[in-house]
Amino acid sequence: MLLTLYPKKSEEEKKELLFNTFCILSFLSVVAAIILYPFSELGAIYLVFNNVAYLTEYILFLNNKKKTLLYYGISVALVQVLLCVLPIYLGYGISLSILALIYVALFKALYLLYLLQKFSRFHFNKEMVRHSIQLALPLLVSFFISGSAEYIDGWIVKSQFSLADFSVFRFGSREFPLFTILASTLSMSLIPAVAKDKKQGIATIYEQSKKYMHYFFPIAIVLTICSKWIFIVAFSSAFEESGKLFAALLLLTIPRLVFPQTILTALQKNKWILFASISEMLVNIIASILLAKQFGLIGVAYGTVLAFVFEKLLLTIILYKEEKIKPQQYIPLRTLFIYSLLLVLSFAASTLILN
Repeated sequence: MLLTLYPKKSEEEKKELLFNTFCILSFLSVVAAIILYPFSELGAIYLVFNNVAYLTEYILFLNNKKKTLLYYGISVALVQVLLCVLPIYLGYGISLSILALIYVALFKALYLLYLLQKFSRFHFNKEMVRHSIQLALPLLVSFFISGSAEYIDGWIVKSQFSLADFSVFRFGSREFPLFTILASTLSMSLIPAVAKDKKQGIATIYEQSKKYMHYFFPIAIVLTICSKWIFIVAFSSAFEESGKLFAALLLLTIPRLVFPQTILTALQKNKWILFASISEMLVNIIASILLAKQFGLIGVAYGTVLAFVFEKLLLTIILYKEEKIKPQQYIPLRTLFIYSLLLVLSFAASTLILN
């Protein structure tokens, strides 16, 4: 909720909010580490430092330190990969890799403390903490429910199909990671803009989503057409069905680039996001089971796409009913329709004509 609350605060309140957010994250990280400690001591230590350090990116972003954020992100990512892979490559085992990652997490935590000293005010505000948790709780539950979709699909496949089918499903039931990361990043980054100025923020969502459509959809169309051969070349002909599943989940590009949840989050209408997540989960379970019986393994992927589209439609309707914000104000409908049609036709071609 930091992105929602921060733009509306005075300069002193912003500093206080950063510190109190740090306190909340620290408490949650310690609780998670205590739960993990009996299973992995090193993992628990890493969890404490690394989870708290996630606040670093938000502080840099909210204080418009974009170049610093870029350099920090690239540097940390490269160092983490190097220190994770190098010990294993040299034959020292995974324990040394985990220890190296702990040192990186410790460095990130120390850098966070430096940023807090520079941009925050060390004053614990009980009321601010209570209000932040109250606003964030529906989102936390919503993220948990959304994250469980992969496990729900896996359970459905296990109950309806063979172990070999489950292996095929696990390989193919993946969204293109670049789309997921960039769409989520765009959604999060636009929350402060809407929270600060609703009208201008909504206009920015329209322009940015249209811009991303021109990048995402052409790539999705090419990947959809080539999905069959990608999996055959990368693995073997036995995973041809995985390519079909991957192509089906590329249809999620359509709802991914619609952002009613961004506006609702910025306006602190979090209960509706939770309601939509629960509804999506129920639709996913029912649709996946029914479509699996009708279409086989790919029916589970169809159920996931249907559930995600349903969630975005529901949020769009809620946003209009609650705030009178029309879909065309933040969705470039003509661009979305044309690209969606082309993607659906590409999927039809890849599954019906090219097979």
